[in-house]
Amino acid sequence: MTQDIEQLGRLIAALPPAPEGWVRAAQELPEARRGLDDLIVRAEADAHLRARLLADLESTLSEAGIEPTRRIVADARARLLSS
Repeated sequence: MTQDIEQLGRLIAALPPAPEGWVRAAQELPEARRGLDDLIVRAEADAHLRARLLADLESTLSEAGIEPTRRIVADARARLLSS
């Protein structure tokens, strides 16, 4: 078991570093999720905001300070349509 863990550690160490874009995205994701959570809660209580989000999701996300990446847009759309 210990040898397996040590070998796994050596294999992981031999991998090239993650691309900088991946690292940056992973660092930014928690803040984006919190912003999206807040925006969805507000949209559930505000019919006008919900209508704006549904009409032009990408622009409304940008106005709220949330970068409208493909993943964020898909998540927001799914959450809006399910609520």
